[in-house]
Amino acid sequence: MSTSGADVAVIGLGAIGSMTLWRLAERGVTVHGYERFGIAHDRGASAGQTRRFSVQGQREPRVTPLAVEAIGLWRELEEHTERELFRQTGGVILGPEGTPEILSANASARDNGLPHEVLEAAALGPRFPQHVVRAGDVGVTDPLAGYLRPEASVATAVERASALGAAVSPYTEVVAVEPRETGVAVVTRGGEQTYERVVLAPGPWAGELVPGARQRVVPRRIVQAWYLARRPRDYHPDVFGVFERVGDIQAYGFPTLDGVTVKIGIKFETHPEVRDLAHVDRSVDPAYAFRVAAAVRDFFPGLHPDPVSLQTGVEGFSPDDMPLLGPAPSDARLVVACGFSGSGFKFAPIMGEIAADFAMNGSTGRDVSYLAPDRHLLEPASSRRRRTAPSSPA
Repeated sequence: MSTSGADVAVIGLGAIGSMTLWRLAERGVTVHGYERFGIAHDRGASAGQTRRFSVQGQREPRVTPLAVEAIGLWRELEEHTERELFRQTGGVILGPEGTPEILSANASARDNGLPHEVLEAAALGPRFPQHVVRAGDVGVTDPLAGYLRPEASVATAVERASALGAAVSPYTEVVAVEPRETGVAVVTRGGEQTYERVVLAPGPWAGELVPGARQRVVPRRIVQAWYLARRPRDYHPDVFGVFERVGDIQAYGFPTLDGVTVKIGIKFETHPEVRDLAHVDRSVDPAYAFRVAAAVRDFFPGLHPDPVSLQTGVEGFSPDDMPLLGPAPSDARLVVACGFSGSGFKFAPIMGEIAADFAMNGSTGRDVSYLAPDRHLLEPASSRRRRTAPSSPA
């Protein structure tokens, strides 16, 4: 057995792991990161060119201050590269009045003193003409919203950590993490190394390494799609911000990055579970594509309804759609950071900061007790309702 000179290991260098590696390296910690694929790969939650940023908490209002704090860390990371990682375009969440997500977004913005407007349908339509606005729809604006570049962000965080002395092992699969009296052993196919603490951020592969995660983090298949804009200037970032539509149809989207296509994601039911991560079906059922095209035709008439590009990936979802973040109940030397349920990228640097707190001190000054890995997990009512519908063919 060989013993590493590093104090902390980070397993998984996707959204959360890369940021944890960076934040530990910034503090002068000797840290070693492991990634089973390449850096900024396209198999997990950190792919697809864009991820939406919003400070408004739709699932849990207590996350709003964390999102606000993340802005400064995104800007700090940008200082170390010529890449634009975060562009603030402003945004809106819209849907039928009284929808729980609308109410929560408004409450989180109001309670935290954040700039926003609540617009009824008569004002919403003229302000956001790219959307079909129905009678009874309302919108909550978010001037702080925008989009992130996931692949560039992950690569930049790892590059910055490496420049600060972090060791990085890409294409290195960790097959076991074993707490022992003398430390925590990280076992790969090439041998093992021992660390004082280990941060587990394996994304949808959590069930393979995180104690108790098989029942608490479910890998689900996500389909992202790009559509041709009929008038691309209508979707330029200067005039079209990020959005989320909630209620009877659930969709999210971004301005055009290439001046031609617009990325829109549409969800009908709970994303299908992936039972074999080694053999993920990357194809898209034509029936699903037809259903998505009908929704685009109905709600986004400025886009050609048939997608010109489709990309599939896998993300880890918890039953209550909130992440698991904190010391593992089985051994406090293991720090769990997974189950971000498709919405964790905007929080990635602050979640990495908190994971670094736990790895260094065993605790954090921020109140994230509601994210504790051993909390009682309840499925959100919205997911229970959607589960009554047929499974998505995607």
